[in-house]
Amino acid sequence: MKQLSFMVWLLCLLLGTACSSDDKRPADLPQINLDKMHYALAKGSTEVKLVAEEPTATEVVIPFTLYGKAVEGTDYTLSAHAFTFKPGEQEATVTFTRIEESIGDEGSELTLNLDRHAAPQGFVLGLLNYTVVELMGKNTVIASFKKNTDLLTLSGNFSIQLEKMSGGVYKTPAALTYPIEVDPSSTAVEGVHFEFVNGPFAKIPKGRYEGSVALRFLKHEPGKDRLILRLGEMPGYGNGGNPTIQINVQGAYNISGTWAFRSITNKEWWETMWYEDTSNFPTGTEEDQLVFEGTDYRSYTFTPKLSGGLKNYFTAACPVTFLNEREEQFQEIGMGRELANIAVLEFDHINVNFSATQSRIRKAVVGFRILRETGSPDVLECTIYDYEPTDFLNGVYEMYKDYGSDPIMLEAPLRLQFVRVK
Repeated sequence: MKQLSFMVWLLCLLLGTACSSDDKRPADLPQINLDKMHYALAKGSTEVKLVAEEPTATEVVIPFTLYGKAVEGTDYTLSAHAFTFKPGEQEATVTFTRIEESIGDEGSELTLNLDRHAAPQGFVLGLLNYTVVELMGKNTVIASFKKNTDLLTLSGNFSIQLEKMSGGVYKTPAALTYPIEVDPSSTAVEGVHFEFVNGPFAKIPKGRYEGSVALRFLKHEPGKDRLILRLGEMPGYGNGGNPTIQINVQGAYNISGTWAFRSITNKEWWETMWYEDTSNFPTGTEEDQLVFEGTDYRSYTFTPKLSGGLKNYFTAACPVTFLNEREEQFQEIGMGRELANIAVLEFDHINVNFSATQSRIRKAVVGFRILRETGSPDVLECTIYDYEPTDFLNGVYEMYKDYGSDPIMLEAPLRLQFVRVK
């Protein structure tokens, strides 16, 4: 009888051990950690991010406390007093915003501590359960991306600039290498979809206030084309209005399709900056179309369907070949500070005189990019800079012949837009 009781006891013990072995120890649970140990906030806003290793099943709220001399409502504002994970999400954020009127000469620090007892069931708070938010003083130099969104085609340079918190640009007294980081919320993967050309840095030469980080396209994959770059930590520097930039990892422009003429977009620039009479510029209507057929961005069959003045340039159907990309300066936008990559295509048959009475047929290069806006059809922007006009801008052409540009009208383009119809 005693032996039977012992066997029953032993069996229960074994079963209990087997069941308890299914329960995860704290060291095996997914962690929740703050994204960084330090945030520098000069002016504007910064997001403090909390990251879970696995999605939460239900809404999870994790409060925090703040310690420091800065006063909420006087020196800064908060978007919330707790991090809230929505069901199925792995990130939660709280936004700190400076009140610029109260920024003093000296900075201060806030220490944010998570409530260590607030981890939801099945999770544990990791070692990074606190962070420091540095509120910087007036004498701080701030860095910022020039844009908050952009596009990566085959390659791209993405600029940052330095400014004084008190106003005006800051020219660095020595060459500066500013660290750039890939935000974890990116879906594009370094080494798979893109790569840094010269490392994850923006290099600013001595005596300058701008620099850029260079990227190269590797692969496009639907759903994995969002890249978010953020400014890294740099002692003595704070973040400005654009501490991050979201980049669509697209690859080369593919302009296959039928495009209907909409307008010449830089006529006003020619009128106001050059005092040119644009009444003799080429004209077009919605019936004027450019047709590109091809399955790959490297080559197309081109067919013009034109009745207006554009037929004097695009005179005949011909093969079109992709040559490269180049960075174009858009003089008509932002006082010429707008830069963007355009695809350079070579047309086998172009009348570079752009005239109904004068003709010089040769190969010529034309630049293209596609502009996209949610809810609107694609727009094909065409930059004509390889032309030798005789009926308009002939005086400008004669002047630029002495400048040595190749093509001659490189800095004096016509900018046209076409809307996708097919």
